[in-house]
Amino acid sequence: MLMTNTQDGLGMESKRIFGLFLRKGAMTKEQLARLSGLKRTTLNRMMLPLEESGFIIRAMVGESSGGRKPVVYDVNPQKYYVVGIDISRLYTQIVLTNLKMETLAKYRFDMNQASSPETTLQRIQDWLRTALQATRGGSVLGIGIGTVGPLDRRNGIILNPENFAAGGWENIPLKAIFEEKTGLPVMIDNGANAAVLAETHYGIGKGVRNVMYLNCGVGIRTGVISSGAVVRTVNDAEDTFAHMVIDVNGKACRCGNHGCIERYASIHSIREEFITALKKGKTSRIKKPAGQISYLDICQAAEENDPLARQVMQKAAMLMGTGLANFIQLLNPRIVVLSGPLIYSSKLFYEECVETALKKSYGHKGTHLAFSRGGNFVENAISVGSAALVVERCFSLSETYPQGKRPLQSSI
Repeated sequence: MLMTNTQDGLGMESKRIFGLFLRKGAMTKEQLARLSGLKRTTLNRMMLPLEESGFIIRAMVGESSGGRKPVVYDVNPQKYYVVGIDISRLYTQIVLTNLKMETLAKYRFDMNQASSPETTLQRIQDWLRTALQATRGGSVLGIGIGTVGPLDRRNGIILNPENFAAGGWENIPLKAIFEEKTGLPVMIDNGANAAVLAETHYGIGKGVRNVMYLNCGVGIRTGVISSGAVVRTVNDAEDTFAHMVIDVNGKACRCGNHGCIERYASIHSIREEFITALKKGKTSRIKKPAGQISYLDICQAAEENDPLARQVMQKAAMLMGTGLANFIQLLNPRIVVLSGPLIYSSKLFYEECVETALKKSYGHKGTHLAFSRGGNFVENAISVGSAALVVERCFSLSETYPQGKRPLQSSI
């Protein structure tokens, strides 16, 4: 395994050409010239360092419309690699990807009361050591980390996250730790931002400029791309939607407000609502003692038409969908990806939530608003998106014109 900064030697125009391959896929020079607005001579000059460095390859020969068959170029799926790390409250996952965001290796483990920062980071480092050795002479561009906020993103520090099973997660300098241990550059962002980046540029939202991603689990984590740019919040917190008030006289929330969405539509809140109903005399097919009932038990019972479980899940989904309708009205997404443990475990919750959101999003009736359960990357979205953070930064892709509407500037 080699650590490399080969991309630093590329000119900005070459990086932008590479960005078009990442965004649009395999192309001939003729197709690329039309997309970029460049002359063939300029395009040849910009593509040469990309081909010499191995960032792009001649993937195949295309169909001819008369004369010589055109060469189709594409991103090299070998030689260069990226690491993506997803540190969440319920699990941690690490992936090794190529530059096309294809997962080559993955390691996932549950987070519990023994998952202190020291233990968690050591497990990550142990797996990385083995995975990076298996790249067989390839070059690793860096490590991206998507995690729970709030964050000091510039310095790569987790500040004071809540609801980790283990204590000690305050003020953890992830960037400094991993840069020292691996010698690789490290980028950090909140996990929902990483996920929406993956889905927008490499997944279900490819070519769409307004995408919303919500991860429903212990909390409700939200990432939004609007007009092609990530919408950032104070301290890069990812739970701003979770603390949207939908009932001013509602349940008290840890944030100090009352009636926040998270108090009704998170894993803990659903479990709390169900157990409270049991204590009030309601019955269920779940025969476990109340203290042993998990959200998975409730989700499964709801899918099996247990009346109490369905009632609790439908109420939570209705409130979630109401808040989501407000969010949609405000941000005008084309695609909404609902993801996370609660979405994967309960089809009922997902369907009720979408139905409510559509019903109450009056301005979007008859539009092309689309919902997706899990998106393209499903449970890998945050880890793959974390790898994408590295690629986006290394190639300055925020300066790429993904719609091809503005020509690249030529020096000729």
